[in-house]
Amino acid sequence: MNTVSHSRPAYAPGDLAGLLFPQRCPLCDRVLPFDARLKAPLPPAFGSDVWVHRACHDRLQWVREPSCLRCGRPLADTQAQYCEACEKRRFSFESNTALWLYRDAARDSVAFFKYHGRRQNAVYYARALCAAHGAYFKALNAQALVPVPIHPSRLIKRGYNQAALLAYQLEKLLGIPCREDLLIRSKHTSAQKALGRSQRQQNMENAFRPGKEPKGIHRVILVDDIFTTGSTLEACSQVLKEAGVAEVYSITLCIAGE
Repeated sequence: MNTVSHSRPAYAPGDLAGLLFPQRCPLCDRVLPFDARLKAPLPPAFGSDVWVHRACHDRLQWVREPSCLRCGRPLADTQAQYCEACEKRRFSFESNTALWLYRDAARDSVAFFKYHGRRQNAVYYARALCAAHGAYFKALNAQALVPVPIHPSRLIKRGYNQAALLAYQLEKLLGIPCREDLLIRSKHTSAQKALGRSQRQQNMENAFRPGKEPKGIHRVILVDDIFTTGSTLEACSQVLKEAGVAEVYSITLCIAGE
């Protein structure tokens, strides 16, 4: 039987509640000064936001053009279209869009988001993604945002799926529905961060299976936190395409260097 544990946030932050429960900066985890944040407009692309300390924002290493047309990794060669890794390997997904390099402030922030219960970081992450790339995401005309699922045993231990929390915040800003039921994690895999490239690929074999039939869904955007070798997104893309999805794009908060 297919079972899906949903990670849709059960609550939303409130500006008045911030007087009693102050919002923390998603990058340094220190308290932010009180401000009306809920209806604040999105910042300019790559600009500072009311959801983060300005000094912390300035520490981020943003992914800018030129970037690899496949994985989204920054390119040193302005004439190149693909990074060295993507020149050598074919992927099932069309392209990935990443926000930051997986270093320093971004790496630490994602670790707190993923392992230390900082669920509210997803609000800032989604705003930053949409400020930088919202027009592109909307132009894709995708029918669904699909968060990379985690295994039920890990979901019980952690209490939430960080990719789903991010996807639901993106749903609010982009108007694209989040669908956790299209993809199921069927294999409890080892942590990818401890594995090499070939080991990551082996680790992801048969890790996912189709969920609900994607009727009327021809194009989706996968959502995940970190792109390292692309093995996780590749495994998800293969399953979605075998289920009938024609095109798979992806969004990741961070991307590791080659």
